[in-house]
Amino acid sequence: MPRQQVGERALRKPLFPPSGYREDVQRVLRRIFIVNSLVVLGKLLIGWRAHSLSILSDAVHSSVDAMNNIVGLIVIRYATATPDAGHPYGHRKIESLAAFTLGGMLLVTCIEIISRAIERLRDPSQIRVHVELLTLVVLIGTILVNAAVFIYERRKGRALGSPFLLADALHTRSDILVSGALLVGLAFMRWKLPILDPILALAISVAIAISGWQIFTRTVPILIDAAPVSPERVGAIVRSVPGVEQVRDIRSRSDGERIFLELVLVLKPEDVRTAHQITEQVEERLREALGPCQVTIHMEPS
Repeated sequence: MPRQQVGERALRKPLFPPSGYREDVQRVLRRIFIVNSLVVLGKLLIGWRAHSLSILSDAVHSSVDAMNNIVGLIVIRYATATPDAGHPYGHRKIESLAAFTLGGMLLVTCIEIISRAIERLRDPSQIRVHVELLTLVVLIGTILVNAAVFIYERRKGRALGSPFLLADALHTRSDILVSGALLVGLAFMRWKLPILDPILALAISVAIAISGWQIFTRTVPILIDAAPVSPERVGAIVRSVPGVEQVRDIRSRSDGERIFLELVLVLKPEDVRTAHQITEQVEERLREALGPCQVTIHMEPS
Protein backbone atom coordinates (compact mmCIF):
# COMPACT_ATOMS: atom_id res chain seq x y z
CA MET A 1 0.00 0.00 0.00
CA PRO A 2 1.25 3.52 -0.69
CA ARG A 3 2.33 5.70 2.17
CA GLN A 4 -0.44 7.82 3.64
CA GLN A 5 0.22 11.20 5.15
CA VAL A 6 -1.78 12.27 8.13
CA GLY A 7 -2.41 16.01 8.25
CA GLU A 8 -1.30 18.21 11.10
CA ARG A 9 -3.57 18.10 14.13
CA ALA A 10 -5.03 21.07 15.92
CA LEU A 11 -2.75 22.25 18.72
CA ARG A 12 -3.49 23.56 22.14
CA LYS A 13 -1.36 26.58 21.28
CA PRO A 14 -0.93 28.30 17.90
CA LEU A 15 2.32 27.98 15.97
CA PHE A 16 3.10 31.63 16.59
CA PRO A 17 2.99 33.72 19.79
CA PRO A 18 -0.43 35.20 20.61
CA SER A 19 -1.02 38.89 19.99
CA GLY A 20 -0.75 39.60 23.72
CA TYR A 21 2.82 38.29 23.75
CA ARG A 22 4.05 41.15 21.57
CA GLU A 23 2.38 43.80 23.73
CA ASP A 24 3.67 42.21 26.96
CA VAL A 25 7.29 42.08 25.77
CA GLN A 26 7.15 45.60 24.34
CA ARG A 27 5.68 46.91 27.59
CA VAL A 28 8.57 45.38 29.53
CA LEU A 29 11.13 46.87 27.12
CA ARG A 30 9.61 50.35 27.30
CA ARG A 31 9.73 50.35 31.10
CA ILE A 32 13.31 49.11 31.17
CA PHE A 33 14.38 51.63 28.53
CA ILE A 34 13.27 54.53 30.77
CA VAL A 35 15.15 53.11 33.76
CA ASN A 36 18.30 52.36 31.72
CA SER A 37 18.31 55.90 30.32
CA LEU A 38 18.25 57.32 33.86
CA VAL A 39 21.13 55.03 34.84
CA VAL A 40 23.22 56.21 31.88
CA LEU A 41 22.47 59.85 32.70
CA GLY A 42 23.50 59.36 36.33
CA LYS A 43 26.81 57.74 35.38
CA LEU A 44 27.58 60.44 32.83
CA LEU A 45 27.05 63.16 35.44
CA ILE A 46 29.26 61.59 38.12
CA GLY A 47 31.86 60.64 35.52
CA TRP A 48 32.07 64.21 34.27
CA ARG A 49 32.20 65.54 37.84
CA ALA A 50 34.97 63.11 38.88
CA HIS A 51 36.90 63.45 35.60
CA SER A 52 36.83 59.66 35.51
CA LEU A 53 37.37 57.86 32.24
CA SER A 54 36.40 54.56 33.85
CA ILE A 55 33.01 55.88 34.98
CA LEU A 56 32.36 57.45 31.58
CA SER A 57 33.28 54.14 29.95
CA ASP A 58 30.89 52.38 32.29
CA ALA A 59 28.20 54.84 31.19
CA VAL A 60 28.88 53.90 27.58
CA HIS A 61 28.61 50.23 28.54
CA SER A 62 25.29 50.93 30.25
CA SER A 63 24.04 52.75 27.18
CA VAL A 64 24.21 49.44 25.34
CA ASP A 65 21.31 48.28 27.52
CA ALA A 66 19.20 51.23 26.39
CA MET A 67 20.12 50.63 22.75
CA ASN A 68 19.23 46.96 23.12
CA ASN A 69 15.79 47.97 24.39
CA ILE A 70 15.22 50.04 21.26
CA VAL A 71 16.41 47.18 19.05
CA GLY A 72 14.17 44.79 20.98
CA LEU A 73 11.08 46.91 20.41
CA ILE A 74 11.72 46.69 16.68
CA VAL A 75 12.66 43.01 16.66
CA ILE A 76 9.68 41.81 18.70
CA ARG A 77 7.32 43.44 16.23
CA TYR A 78 8.59 41.20 13.42
CA ALA A 79 9.33 38.08 15.48
CA THR A 80 5.67 37.78 16.51
CA ALA A 81 4.27 38.32 13.03
CA THR A 82 1.72 35.80 11.77
CA PRO A 83 3.14 33.01 9.56
CA ASP A 84 2.84 33.71 5.86
CA ALA A 85 3.43 31.88 2.60
CA GLY A 86 7.16 32.62 2.71
CA HIS A 87 7.50 31.78 6.42
CA PRO A 88 4.99 29.01 7.17
CA TYR A 89 6.64 28.23 10.53
CA GLY A 90 6.46 31.83 11.70
CA HIS A 91 9.19 34.39 12.42
CA ARG A 92 10.09 33.44 15.99
CA LYS A 93 13.75 32.75 15.17
CA ILE A 94 14.25 36.48 14.60
CA GLU A 95 14.13 36.81 18.38
CA SER A 96 16.82 34.17 18.84
CA LEU A 97 18.92 35.91 16.18
CA ALA A 98 18.64 39.18 18.11
CA ALA A 99 19.62 37.39 21.32
CA PHE A 100 22.63 35.94 19.49
CA THR A 101 23.60 39.49 18.50
CA LEU A 102 23.46 40.57 22.15
CA GLY A 103 25.86 37.76 22.99
CA GLY A 104 28.27 39.12 20.40
CA MET A 105 27.99 42.59 21.91
CA LEU A 106 28.86 41.13 25.31
CA LEU A 107 32.03 39.58 23.92
CA VAL A 108 32.98 42.87 22.22
CA THR A 109 32.49 44.66 25.55
CA CYS A 110 34.67 42.03 27.20
CA ILE A 111 37.49 42.66 24.71
CA GLU A 112 37.27 46.42 25.26
CA ILE A 113 37.51 46.05 29.03
CA ILE A 114 40.51 43.71 28.76
CA SER A 115 42.35 46.07 26.41
CA ARG A 116 41.76 49.08 28.67
CA ALA A 117 42.75 47.13 31.78
CA ILE A 118 46.01 45.98 30.17
CA GLU A 119 46.74 49.54 29.07
CA ARG A 120 46.32 50.82 32.62
CA LEU A 121 48.42 48.01 34.07
CA ARG A 122 51.21 49.05 31.73
CA ASP A 123 50.89 52.71 32.67
CA PRO A 124 49.23 53.22 36.10
CA SER A 125 49.81 56.97 35.79
CA GLN A 126 46.75 57.10 33.51
CA ILE A 127 44.51 56.53 36.53
CA ARG A 128 43.76 60.05 37.77
CA VAL A 129 40.37 60.15 39.37
CA HIS A 130 38.92 62.52 41.95
CA VAL A 131 36.55 60.27 43.88
CA GLU A 132 33.96 61.93 46.10
CA LEU A 133 31.44 60.38 48.45
CA LEU A 134 28.69 61.49 46.05
CA THR A 135 30.38 59.51 43.29
CA LEU A 136 30.23 56.31 45.31
CA VAL A 137 26.64 56.92 46.45
CA VAL A 138 25.33 57.51 42.93
CA LEU A 139 27.23 54.49 41.58
CA ILE A 140 25.77 52.30 44.34
CA GLY A 141 22.33 53.62 43.42
CA THR A 142 22.77 52.68 39.76
CA ILE A 143 23.91 49.20 40.77
CA LEU A 144 20.79 48.69 42.89
CA VAL A 145 18.58 49.94 40.06
CA ASN A 146 20.26 47.59 37.59
CA ALA A 147 19.83 44.71 40.01
CA ALA A 148 16.10 45.41 40.18
CA VAL A 149 15.94 45.62 36.37
CA PHE A 150 17.79 42.30 36.04
CA ILE A 151 15.40 40.50 38.40
CA TYR A 152 12.33 42.03 36.75
CA GLU A 153 13.46 41.34 33.18
CA ARG A 154 14.56 37.78 33.89
CA ARG A 155 11.27 37.01 35.63
CA LYS A 156 9.27 38.45 32.73
CA GLY A 157 11.46 36.70 30.18
CA ARG A 158 10.84 33.33 31.80
CA ALA A 159 7.13 33.97 32.23
CA LEU A 160 6.68 35.06 28.60
CA GLY A 161 9.18 32.59 27.14
CA SER A 162 11.14 35.41 25.50
CA PRO A 163 14.75 34.61 24.47
CA PHE A 164 15.42 38.29 23.86
CA LEU A 165 14.37 39.39 27.35
CA LEU A 166 16.45 36.62 28.92
CA ALA A 167 19.50 37.58 26.84
CA ASP A 168 19.04 41.26 27.65
CA ALA A 169 18.75 40.38 31.35
CA LEU A 170 22.15 38.67 31.15
CA HIS A 171 23.58 41.82 29.60
CA THR A 172 22.12 43.86 32.48
CA ARG A 173 23.78 41.45 34.92
CA SER A 174 27.11 42.05 33.21
CA ASP A 175 26.55 45.78 33.69
CA ILE A 176 26.05 45.14 37.40
CA LEU A 177 29.32 43.22 37.55
CA VAL A 178 31.21 45.93 35.70
CA SER A 179 29.78 48.67 37.89
CA GLY A 180 30.48 46.63 41.01
CA ALA A 181 34.11 46.19 40.02
CA LEU A 182 34.32 49.88 39.26
CA LEU A 183 32.86 50.71 42.68
CA VAL A 184 35.47 48.58 44.43
CA GLY A 185 38.19 50.09 42.28
CA LEU A 186 37.08 53.64 43.10
CA ALA A 187 36.99 52.80 46.79
CA PHE A 188 40.56 51.54 46.64
CA MET A 189 41.55 54.64 44.73
CA ARG A 190 40.54 56.66 47.75
CA TRP A 191 42.93 54.44 49.71
CA LYS A 192 45.75 55.04 47.22
CA LEU A 193 45.56 51.59 45.62
CA PRO A 194 44.56 52.41 42.02
CA ILE A 195 46.34 49.36 40.58
CA LEU A 196 43.48 47.15 41.77
CA ASP A 197 41.08 48.82 39.34
CA PRO A 198 42.43 47.18 36.12
CA ILE A 199 42.98 43.87 37.95
CA LEU A 200 39.33 43.77 38.97
CA ALA A 201 38.32 44.76 35.46
CA LEU A 202 40.15 41.71 34.09
CA ALA A 203 38.31 39.45 36.54
CA ILE A 204 34.95 40.94 35.61
CA SER A 205 35.65 40.54 31.91
CA VAL A 206 35.72 36.79 32.48
CA ALA A 207 32.23 36.93 33.96
CA ILE A 208 31.01 38.97 30.99
CA ALA A 209 32.49 36.41 28.58
CA ILE A 210 30.65 33.64 30.44
CA SER A 211 27.35 35.54 30.05
CA GLY A 212 27.96 35.88 26.32
CA TRP A 213 28.76 32.17 26.06
CA GLN A 214 25.53 31.27 27.87
CA ILE A 215 23.57 33.23 25.30
CA PHE A 216 25.36 31.45 22.45
CA THR A 217 24.69 28.00 23.92
CA ARG A 218 20.98 28.81 24.15
CA THR A 219 20.47 30.48 20.75
CA VAL A 220 22.90 28.75 18.37
CA PRO A 221 21.15 25.32 18.57
CA ILE A 222 17.87 27.03 17.65
CA LEU A 223 19.37 28.94 14.73
CA ILE A 224 21.04 25.86 13.23
CA ASP A 225 17.99 23.60 13.79
CA ALA A 226 19.67 21.31 16.31
CA ALA A 227 17.39 18.55 17.62
CA PRO A 228 15.85 19.75 20.91
CA VAL A 229 14.94 16.18 21.90
CA SER A 230 16.70 12.91 21.11
CA PRO A 231 15.10 10.45 18.66
CA GLU A 232 15.47 7.75 21.32
CA ARG A 233 13.27 9.66 23.74
CA VAL A 234 10.63 10.39 21.10
CA GLY A 235 10.68 6.76 20.01
CA ALA A 236 10.16 5.54 23.57
CA ILE A 237 7.18 7.88 24.02
CA VAL A 238 5.57 6.85 20.72
CA ARG A 239 6.06 3.11 21.26
CA SER A 240 4.23 3.36 24.58
CA VAL A 241 0.99 3.91 22.61
CA PRO A 242 -0.91 0.64 22.00
CA GLY A 243 -1.11 -0.28 18.33
CA VAL A 244 2.24 1.23 17.31
CA GLU A 245 4.45 -1.43 15.78
CA GLN A 246 7.43 0.71 14.73
CA VAL A 247 8.50 4.34 14.63
CA ARG A 248 11.35 5.62 12.49
CA ASP A 249 12.73 8.63 10.58
CA ILE A 250 12.30 10.84 13.66
CA ARG A 251 13.31 14.48 13.19
CA SER A 252 12.84 17.48 15.46
CA ARG A 253 13.72 21.16 15.66
CA SER A 254 12.63 24.17 17.72
CA ASP A 255 11.85 27.84 17.16
CA GLY A 256 12.74 28.73 20.75
CA GLU A 257 9.34 27.95 22.21
CA ARG A 258 7.70 25.06 20.34
CA ILE A 259 9.07 21.77 19.08
CA PHE A 260 8.37 20.61 15.53
CA LEU A 261 8.39 16.82 15.09
CA GLU A 262 8.29 14.61 12.01
CA LEU A 263 8.13 10.82 12.18
CA VAL A 264 6.96 7.68 10.38
CA LEU A 265 4.59 5.27 12.14
CA VAL A 266 4.16 1.62 11.20
CA LEU A 267 0.73 0.46 12.40
CA LYS A 268 -1.02 -2.90 12.55
CA PRO A 269 -4.73 -2.05 12.16
CA GLU A 270 -6.33 -2.15 8.74
CA ASP A 271 -9.11 0.23 9.77
CA VAL A 272 -8.27 3.85 8.90
CA ARG A 273 -10.39 5.19 11.76
CA THR A 274 -8.47 3.12 14.30
CA ALA A 275 -5.17 4.24 12.79
CA HIS A 276 -6.31 7.83 13.03
CA GLN A 277 -7.14 7.39 16.72
CA ILE A 278 -3.68 5.90 17.32
CA THR A 279 -1.95 8.89 15.72
CA GLU A 280 -4.00 11.23 17.90
CA GLN A 281 -2.92 9.31 20.99
CA VAL A 282 0.70 9.55 19.83
CA GLU A 283 0.45 13.34 19.49
CA GLU A 284 -1.23 13.62 22.88
CA ARG A 285 1.52 11.60 24.57
CA LEU A 286 4.20 13.73 22.90
CA ARG A 287 2.58 16.99 24.01
CA GLU A 288 2.22 15.68 27.57
CA ALA A 289 5.89 14.69 27.69
CA LEU A 290 7.53 17.48 25.68
CA GLY A 291 5.18 20.45 25.97
CA PRO A 292 3.78 22.45 23.02
CA CYS A 293 4.80 20.77 19.77
CA GLN A 294 3.70 20.50 16.17
CA VAL A 295 3.65 16.86 14.99
CA THR A 296 3.59 15.70 11.38
CA ILE A 297 3.05 11.93 11.00
CA HIS A 298 3.47 9.68 7.97
CA MET A 299 1.59 6.44 8.45
CA GLU A 300 2.49 3.06 6.90
CA PRO A 301 0.76 -0.29 7.28
CA SER A 302 2.55 -3.18 8.88
